Amino acid sequence: MSLISFSSAGEEAEMNDFVGGVYDGDGSYATAGNVAVGAHGAIIKAGDTYFTPNGVYVKCGDSYISPRRTVVRAGDSFVGHDNSQVKAGDVFVGQATAISSGSTIFRKSWASR
Repeated sequence: MSLISFSSAGEEAEMNDFVGGVYDGDGSYATAGNVAVGAHGAIIKAGDTYFTPNGVYVKCGDSYISPRRTVVRAGDSFVGHDNSQVKAGDVFVGQATAISSGSTIFRKSWASR
């Protein structure tokens, strides 16, 4: 039995918000419930814990905490000390732009010149 079979639509929405608004990795991800898979690895959500290629994040209330950074969700905004993202429908805009389309999240970081 797979991890995906235990997920709900709410978990997939939380995963989309995490990948689009919180996670600082590049690339596109395909999501299915509590799992997101991209070229740089997989992200797995287990309860309030997200296991990512860049380390572990824990959701505590409206905050996502990892050893590297903390991101706070305030409505449709995700704010960290080094980045902020704003969610407008299925689009996350900030230092990186992410577009959620069904079960796929397309993410592109802005390159500095």
